[in-house]
Amino acid sequence: MHHIPQLFSAQDGCLTGETTLSEGVGMPLSFGHAYMTLMICLSGRTLVSLNFKDQVVRTHDVLVLAEDTMTLLKRRSQGFKVFFLLMPKNLASEVAYPLPNSLFVFLHDNPLCVPLQKDRALLAAWLVQLRQIVQARGRYQHIMLRNQLQNFFLRIAEQIPSEYQGSQSFSRKEMISWRFWELVGQQCRKHREVKFYADALNITPFYLSQLSKEFFNDSPKALIDRQVVLEIKALLSYSQLAIGQIADQLSFEDPSYLCRYFKRHTGLSLTRYRQHEQARSGVVAIG
Repeated sequence: MHHIPQLFSAQDGCLTGETTLSEGVGMPLSFGHAYMTLMICLSGRTLVSLNFKDQVVRTHDVLVLAEDTMTLLKRRSQGFKVFFLLMPKNLASEVAYPLPNSLFVFLHDNPLCVPLQKDRALLAAWLVQLRQIVQARGRYQHIMLRNQLQNFFLRIAEQIPSEYQGSQSFSRKEMISWRFWELVGQQCRKHREVKFYADALNITPFYLSQLSKEFFNDSPKALIDRQVVLEIKALLSYSQLAIGQIADQLSFEDPSYLCRYFKRHTGLSLTRYRQHEQARSGVVAIG
């Protein structure tokens, strides 16, 4: 798959799979209701902005993205591909319960983790085990998955310097830009007008446009429309909702307007896209 995986609601189970993220280039990434997103680079490389700091992600590198991590995919190599695991809040809370507080401070400041050379084989073996747990759907799958993830994060925690203290601050412009993108993720199913977001941020649409072009290199309207298109693609790919139901969920006045909107932005019909993606998704959902 090439698009951005999403959890539809906070009650969903976790979601795993592989993606090239090719449809997310040039825009902030949003994973729906995922409370935490774990990604492991399987091949290639990408340039990504993490909390407004540019970083290169290479094969074997790990991204641990909280729901408030500002992630902007800038460029990717042709062969770039990641494994992803999207966690809802209930699973993330279970996993986090015994973990040390220093780990959360570290991951907030360092969402990109680069394994040591000697740990790469361990990471590969861990991923094989994780895939087996997900695919087996055994009686104790939930416990095994939780334990597997806890072991992963404890391995990271072991390598954090004991004297480490987080220290990251953002300018007012960065905070407004971050808040704008959070609002888009939360409200784009109901609101597609730039004025709504500007009003919510207590700024003018013109100033929002300036900030959006400075930090995201695009207009607010383009970012909103891209996120709406991603929401449509996710519903087409991962659900069996009828077109009319998707139109209702995304606040389109009728299915025909949804069809025109989607085709204008993608060049594809809704039916053709759904058939193509559901035939090749390879995504595993855990209830």
